[in-house]
Amino acid sequence: MPLHKESEQLTQELALWLIPGHNQRRLVKYYLATAASPDLSKVTAVELLEVLAKSPAFKDKTRQLARLALHNPWQLPFANLIKAHLVWAEEDNHWLLSLAALPSLLQELVDPPLLLTLVGQPEQLEAPSLAVVGSRKLSPEGEHHAVNWSHQLTWQGLNIVSGLARGVDGFAHQGALRAISEGASGSTCAVLAHGLDSIYPPEHKMMAANISEAGALISEYPLGTRPLPRYFPARNRIVTGLSLGVLVVEATQRSGSLVSARHAMEQGREVMAIPGSVRRRQSEGCHQLIRQGAALVTCPEEVLIEISTPLKTFLPTETNQEVNPEVPEHLQPLYCLMHDAPQSVDELLGKLGLDAEEGLVLLQELELEGLIVQQPGGWCRSA
Repeated sequence: MPLHKESEQLTQELALWLIPGHNQRRLVKYYLATAASPDLSKVTAVELLEVLAKSPAFKDKTRQLARLALHNPWQLPFANLIKAHLVWAEEDNHWLLSLAALPSLLQELVDPPLLLTLVGQPEQLEAPSLAVVGSRKLSPEGEHHAVNWSHQLTWQGLNIVSGLARGVDGFAHQGALRAISEGASGSTCAVLAHGLDSIYPPEHKMMAANISEAGALISEYPLGTRPLPRYFPARNRIVTGLSLGVLVVEATQRSGSLVSARHAMEQGREVMAIPGSVRRRQSEGCHQLIRQGAALVTCPEEVLIEISTPLKTFLPTETNQEVNPEVPEHLQPLYCLMHDAPQSVDELLGKLGLDAEEGLVLLQELELEGLIVQQPGGWCRSA
């Protein structure tokens, strides 16, 4: 993933991002419709500024600012904000990711962010991810599910993506961070609806610092942007866009989590919901989603099954695993399925078509050989 760039290129990318009065969905649409060889992984700020400067679909003021950005961005009325971001990006683990540098899943959106600010580890955006969302007010059962399912799924190597909000978001990050502290190979990322020079809610500042160490904090909003209510629904499309699927833990019928689920459906992502008591208001949104076609899931293993098809692109296959001469021949097929992230017994035996009795014998042999270990969430290769 290309990160820091030459100052001139980065300045133009910031200028494009900060120009007010243009709709990024419309801009991307015009670029894709008019470019000779449209490819968002290669598009430059200059190309998009030229589209913005010439297209009659945008206001005169917007076209004037685009022309100025092409020729002398330091004459723009918001040049001081460009400079502030350049200074911010010089700090350790601070990154500015342009449209061309975004993960392919985000580039597939009809309205991808033109630029992301990021604190932490940018490579985590390329990891297989699961969005975990839900209400801010949870039942004790909902808290348990958010924490423990995220903990187990992080042990399976997933990157848990949420929004750092109170409720499900915070508990999901908490479960993932606990797994990471225990040695899990997964991670967690928080997508914020304000500038990364502040943290909201304030009581999650320590959690945000831990996330930036283990994963990433992300925002499409400039520094100084306050967490206004209108920014949160747009933020949700990035939470779901980064992910292979979306897990709704608890949600009322008017929960913002249903907005996330709608984004996920539009983006072609898997949508899953945990059922609850018919007498509990926090379960009404989940039940509504299930009626509309979301997958009903009752354990983390079922989440993995639902996203198994897109997840296969991230997992090593038997054909590209090297045979280990230290492994007895009859154990090679099972050993080749092992990787650093724990996998459940059912998952491993299902891939080989073995019954439980035969499979457990082989797992025990591999363990006695010192080749695999049992961790929370399943079996993985020993270090």
